[in-house]
Amino acid sequence: MNILIVCEHASDKFGGEAMLPLNYFKLLSKTDNQVYLVTHERVRSRLDFLEGINKDNIHYLPDTPLHKLIFKTRKILPDRVYTRTFGALLHFVTQYYQRKTVKKLVSQLNIDVVHEPAPVSATQPSAMYDVGTSVLIGPLNGGMSFPDEFKDMSGKIEVIIYSLAKYLDNIFNRILPGKRKANLILVANERTKQALPSCIKAPVEILVENGSFGTAKQDREYKNKEIINVLYVGRLVDWKCVDIVIEAVANLGSNVSVTIVGDGPDRKKLEALAEKNQLSNIQFTGLIPHKEVNNFYDNADIFILPSIRECGGAVVLEAMSRGLAVIATDWGGPADYITPSTGFLIAPQSREYMVTEFSNAIKTLAENPSLREKVGIAAIQRIEQHFLWNKKIEQIIAYYRQISRNIK
Repeated sequence: MNILIVCEHASDKFGGEAMLPLNYFKLLSKTDNQVYLVTHERVRSRLDFLEGINKDNIHYLPDTPLHKLIFKTRKILPDRVYTRTFGALLHFVTQYYQRKTVKKLVSQLNIDVVHEPAPVSATQPSAMYDVGTSVLIGPLNGGMSFPDEFKDMSGKIEVIIYSLAKYLDNIFNRILPGKRKANLILVANERTKQALPSCIKAPVEILVENGSFGTAKQDREYKNKEIINVLYVGRLVDWKCVDIVIEAVANLGSNVSVTIVGDGPDRKKLEALAEKNQLSNIQFTGLIPHKEVNNFYDNADIFILPSIRECGGAVVLEAMSRGLAVIATDWGGPADYITPSTGFLIAPQSREYMVTEFSNAIKTLAENPSLREKVGIAAIQRIEQHFLWNKKIEQIIAYYRQISRNIK
C-alpha cells in the first residue's frame, strides 16, 4: 500500500502528540509499504537531524507570515487558552495548506490511505475530506475535564472560551467535515468516543493512541538503597501538578530525591517552591532529547505523575516499560493504563489529600524493594500484552486494508 501520514507537527521536540505521527512514519516505513509524511516546515530542522527516517518521502507545508504571527501567541497566552483560540486558528490555517498538498500527492503517488493521527482532539475539525482516497483519523483522545475538586483551575475567561468552543464544535466540523466523512475514526477510549461532536457519524473503533517500543532488557536492581530516586517527566504546567510532587517529598526527609525532566512556564515557580521547602535533593534538568530519557528511567526507582488533566500519558507507558513502579492520579489516561498490580492510582479528591497520598505511596515503595520489583515486573508484562508499538502497527495496517478494500 501507499500510505500518507498527515499532521501539523511530526517531531520528538514538540511533546507527546507530535511524537505520534513521527512514530507512525518511522515504523510503517519499516514494513513493505510505501510511506510518505506531510508536516509543517517548522519541524524540518529537527527531522533533518534525525537518523532512521526516509527524508526523501517528507513533504513540508510552508511556514507563512500568518503562521509565524499566530504561533508567536503561544508564548504569551496560557496553554489551555491558546489551544482553544489561536492554536485552533493556526490549525485552520495549516489545514488549508494540508488539504491542497494531500490532494496533489494522492494523485501523484497513487495513495491508498491518508492517515491523520494528530491532532488527537476529539473535537478539532479536519480538512481531510474528498481527497481522492480513503481516510483514517486517530487514534483520538480527549473529552477531559478537571476533577470536581479542581474546577477552580479553569479561570472565568477559560470557562467562557471552552463553553463557546463546545457550542461551535458541530458548526466547525460541518465547515471542515473531515471527521464526518472519514472512512474510520479511531479513539483511545469510550470517554473520547462520547466526546465526538454529535454531527460525526463515521465508523468508530477503539485503539489506544500511545505505545511503547519495547521493554527493559537489563536486570533492574530492586534493593534497599540509601537514596530512593523519584522521577517526573513532562511539561511544567499547572495541570501537571508538579508542586504536589515537591510537597509530597518534603514530608519524607533526605532519603528521597526527585529528578524533574522537562520545562515549561511553571519552572521558576516550582524551583522557588523547592527552595522554600529547603529541598536540596530536587534536580530540574530542563528539556532532554527523547532518546536520552530512558537513561533517567533506568536510574530511577519510582515514577510519579500527579496530573489532573492527562488525556493520554505516554510517559506512564515509558516508565512501565522500564520496570518502574508508577504512582499517578486516578484520572484520564493513566487510569486506563495502570491496574492495581502495576502501580498506584491516587484519587483527585483534593490537593491536600493528593499530597498526603502521593507521599504515603512513595514511602511505601521506598521502604519495600520487593514491592517495587513485583509492581515493576507486572508493569512490563502489561506493556508486552497490550501496549507495544509493533502490535499497534499491525492493527493500524489491518485498518488500512479494511477501509482501502471498502473504498475500492
